[in-house]
Amino acid sequence: MALYFLSDVHLRLDRPERARRLSRFVASLGESDQLVVVGDLCDFWFASRERRGWARRCEGLLSLSSFRSRGGVLTLLPGNHDGWLGPFFESVLGTGFAGDAIDLTVGGVRYRATHGHRLGARSPWKGAMESRTFLHSFAALPGPLANVLDGLLDSTNKITRDAIQTKHLAILRRRADRIADQTDCCVFGHIHVTHDDREGTPRMVLLGGWHDRSSYLRVDDHSAQLVVVEDGGDLGL
Repeated sequence: MALYFLSDVHLRLDRPERARRLSRFVASLGESDQLVVVGDLCDFWFASRERRGWARRCEGLLSLSSFRSRGGVLTLLPGNHDGWLGPFFESVLGTGFAGDAIDLTVGGVRYRATHGHRLGARSPWKGAMESRTFLHSFAALPGPLANVLDGLLDSTNKITRDAIQTKHLAILRRRADRIADQTDCCVFGHIHVTHDDREGTPRMVLLGGWHDRSSYLRVDDHSAQLVVVEDGGDLGL
């Protein structure tokens, strides 16, 4: 049995490559494995504009449903993009959110996972995007206008990415330090960069995003390895 953590897949039907990568990864898991999705399985675009009706045919979601049907254990944590999708996941995957955080012990090592968006680093306008009001309003926009706003959001994220990542890393490291007596390894999502801080106590792992590649933390009784998959190859970090 192995335990896997991943986050920030940001599934949306107009970005099918993310679903294909997730489907390939999930198909490789064994029936006794456990998978924890540490938030943002789906993107806000999916949550507001795609989840009704035909959204149930998403290849990534179908792969997770199949994983559960063959005996795998699936645990979902909420992120800032999919925090309102608990009932939807319950109906499609047969499981909703397990809570904001989860504690698991493997091989005597304690792991605590949470998405990390509520720990103090998000901007007010990003927080507003998590509301039902925003999602409902965005769902009502004409397609061309929604596409323009989505492009502006993507551009803004790219421009501010380095500063935001530096800020988040510092905040998450301080958070991990405060709970050193409760866990041996803190696992976070939200930031789309992979990062493995083995020097601090506890160890801190940032899982990274799935926009352009795949990444996950694999845990068994002997080790925990952060793996990045890009261009068809596996790179252990």
